[in-house]
Amino acid sequence: MTRAARAFAGLSPNVRGALWMTASALAFTVMTTLIKFLGEGYSAGLQTFYRQAAGFLILLPIILRHRSAAFATSRPGLLVFRAGAGTLGTMLSFYAFQNMPLADANALSFTRSLWLVPLAAFVVGERIGSLRIFAALAGFAGVLIMIRPGAGGEFALGLPALAMLASSFLFALTVTGMKVLTRDHAPTVLLVWAAALGLVFSVPGALISWAWPTPTDLALLSLMGVMGTATQAFYIRGMAA
Repeated sequence: MTRAARAFAGLSPNVRGALWMTASALAFTVMTTLIKFLGEGYSAGLQTFYRQAAGFLILLPIILRHRSAAFATSRPGLLVFRAGAGTLGTMLSFYAFQNMPLADANALSFTRSLWLVPLAAFVVGERIGSLRIFAALAGFAGVLIMIRPGAGGEFALGLPALAMLASSFLFALTVTGMKVLTRDHAPTVLLVWAAALGLVFSVPGALISWAWPTPTDLALLSLMGVMGTATQAFYIRGMAA
């Protein structure tokens, strides 16, 4: 183990988790920028497929090496539900990122935190203190400022915004399921299930608007998929910590 790895292991679980979450946010930023850049030529369903395909190829060596162990689980139903909600949430978020200003779409994506507070209490059984409740209410106030209901501002609560809000709820469900699953599943198992099922679930949406990418776009789509996989991998490790 290197000196940096020993120093990282010596940090408190909350600090390690926060660092993993920060790394996830950085990878997420790169991914969303590529989604916006490629949005004119590739639909949300098609981008979701390429994102899932790239993630699956990254994990394919692990799947081939460990085979049955990579899919070992006692909760297949929860994993299937999580993958389905995650794939649909990804499509909706990609649609929003393509059709909204990137900053507005990203701000609305953080409404998942509003859903996570009650889900953490009622599903995971975590204790929710007054500070977290206040933070959730402050986040809700921020959402109201963003959408400015009845204010006639530039931001309109149209279909892309509604898609992002629905995506945030679905992602909150997947995060809650992830937190439950990290109690008795290795992060690699969760990634393998999400990649394999996500690829299968994304096929119908891709076929509707199929298009072969140019070599340059294929490289960018692959990078988007790598960043998406890194985002999820770092997030899972953060949740586990």
